[in-house]
Amino acid sequence: MKDDYLAKRGMTTPWKIHPTPTRKFSYAIIIPSYGESNHILKTLLSIEKNNPLLLQDTLVIVVINNAQNAKYNVQYDNKLTYQLLLESKHLFTLGIVDAFTKELQLPTKHAGVGLARKIGMDLAIQFLYNNKSLIFSTDADTIVNNHYLDIVLDYFIKLKIGAAVVGFQHLISKYKDIETQINEYENFLLLTAKKIAATGSPYGYVAMGSTMICTFESYISIGGMSKKKATEDFYFLQELAKYCGVYSIPEILVYPSARPISRVYLGTGFRMKQAQEGIKINNLYYSEYAFTLLKKWIDLGTSSWKINLIELIDKTNNINKKLTELIINEGIEKIWINLQSSSPTEKHFIKQFHRWFDNLKTIRFLKIFS
Repeated sequence: MKDDYLAKRGMTTPWKIHPTPTRKFSYAIIIPSYGESNHILKTLLSIEKNNPLLLQDTLVIVVINNAQNAKYNVQYDNKLTYQLLLESKHLFTLGIVDAFTKELQLPTKHAGVGLARKIGMDLAIQFLYNNKSLIFSTDADTIVNNHYLDIVLDYFIKLKIGAAVVGFQHLISKYKDIETQINEYENFLLLTAKKIAATGSPYGYVAMGSTMICTFESYISIGGMSKKKATEDFYFLQELAKYCGVYSIPEILVYPSARPISRVYLGTGFRMKQAQEGIKINNLYYSEYAFTLLKKWIDLGTSSWKINLIELIDKTNNINKKLTELIINEGIEKIWINLQSSSPTEKHFIKQFHRWFDNLKTIRFLKIFS
């Protein structure tokens, strides 16, 4: 299964882990690093404060990366990061991936955090014990809780889950003028996830790259990490939700940076940069009406295993004619009959419905009706 995935979807060459691991591990923590020489050692130190017995069975991979057209200051900082890591000593096994020097830089077209995460994860799975081994994803400017490994492992063992996100709280910003905004942004993310979950949707979680964990089996079953320059966490978790569900571990276990940076067009850094420029986080919230309507649509859709399309459209018209327009635009006329005929049971139909009306469609829904 692993070999089949690597042959079809894996991205391992020409990159390698240095030094090459000499044994297998139960856990791998993947950390993309892009100009993070001031932060990476703090991140690694926070990992090292975890359970020593678990750390002995943990492979931490730092993927130092930049694009072929990266600015000189980024390339210089990455060289400094590399030297710092070569000189550092830890209780866990540290692997360094060079994706920044001339021969190994990421191709400009795909360069970004998605590809960096994917390279690290694809390299890691070759050194994991079995299907239940865990792949953790975090960032080079994120601090993890002292009980990060213990608590996550406990949830995965007790609940037999295949994927999860952990609770988070952004580090206090040195920019006092945006501290209120970071708190507001956190509230927006958490409240939105809570309200989506309350509608009956399986996508009621916060999609954040520094909080993700999945099993080896789940990872290869969905075709691995997305290579997207941005929103790679959104699409990765969406596929995991379709495959096995994404559990939200409530304990706050990671502390991401609140830095106002804008390398990509979404995410915390981008939103904080917007806040500095005067754009209000309050404007991101979706309306109560949108959530109420979303629940009505999900209740109707998931209970329509035996209802034909004409009857379904009639029912959506009674709820809101704009709802009918939206689901037609989303392609329901093309998939409805197949959605029903390919579902041997109502339970299977509900799962198929949510695979079609996924997180991307859910967010579009909320935007349209807010």
